[in-house]
Amino acid sequence: MKTNSTNQKHESFLTDSFGRIGKKLRISITDRCNLQCVYCMPKNNNNWIDSKDILTFDEMIRFASVMSKLGIENIRLTGGEPLLRSNIEILVENLSKITGIKKISMTTNGILLSDKISQLKKSGLSSINISLDTFNHEKFKKINGTDKLDQVLESIKVASKIQMSIKINNVVMRGWNDDEVVDFARFSKSTGHPVRFIEFMPLDGSGIWNENLVVIKHEIMSKIRREIGKLIPLDIDHSSPARSYTFSDGKGIIGFIPSISEPFCQNCDRVRITSDGHFLTCLFEKPGFDIKALLREWKSDKEMANFIQNCISKKPEGIIQIIRDKQLKPSLNQMNMIGG
Repeated sequence: MKTNSTNQKHESFLTDSFGRIGKKLRISITDRCNLQCVYCMPKNNNNWIDSKDILTFDEMIRFASVMSKLGIENIRLTGGEPLLRSNIEILVENLSKITGIKKISMTTNGILLSDKISQLKKSGLSSINISLDTFNHEKFKKINGTDKLDQVLESIKVASKIQMSIKINNVVMRGWNDDEVVDFARFSKSTGHPVRFIEFMPLDGSGIWNENLVVIKHEIMSKIRREIGKLIPLDIDHSSPARSYTFSDGKGIIGFIPSISEPFCQNCDRVRITSDGHFLTCLFEKPGFDIKALLREWKSDKEMANFIQNCISKKPEGIIQIIRDKQLKPSLNQMNMIGG
């Protein structure tokens, strides 16, 4: 599919009422997943979105083209599990051709990655984030619903061999996997792969979230310091939600996404679209704005851009407002539907 963004001036038109500028787009390409992680998916979920209601690749590409004209520079593909979508390398290749798009990345659970990573890299994928919450087979099954740990570790090895940029995402939950944070820090030191510890957010379809399960950044840092040594701040990317550190020997990168203890809403430069075509300006926005209708009615790029800018003007302050109002509770949104 051809895009009509060629030779367009690339500047930002995605400034919200708080002065934040949208630069990054997350595209959830499916709500389906081959795991049932307790911090994401409803238990025994089979209420999948009907295939006719899922955006086609052409629709995603057109939407991304319009977004690029409005200032989006980076695209991340998410799910559900994005590698369940057939021919995803074709989507990656076409997205990478859009003028103004500098980087295509993906978040995956890694189960299907080893067989596809080479083709994805050739198609233009720049980096991957692999979700991995434990090195223990029994805990993997408890957290993720099935034991696929070996497949994930194999995918990490294969991706490393072809020199794909890798980050490991670890959602830390008290009593579930918080006893392994030091092991993951050592893994980063030994492999060089950045590990990012994510505070458990109320985006769980399972409804188990509560504040007692949240292990905050400073608690994790204290454990790592006691066992390994001093953590030194890194000045990597101020627009990233992760606060990054290394050790005195420079080996390993440890990141923290302290979404509960230190909300980063004031620096948010992300927007997202769900697999069924709802545009979300915030993780906690419901139900979002219907982009699919505009795409399937073949509205012009200008009409779509005006609609998107109107949505951006309504972007909420984020989880920081929810915390301030003491409205944190389980399942404020469903991660597998919105793509993180």
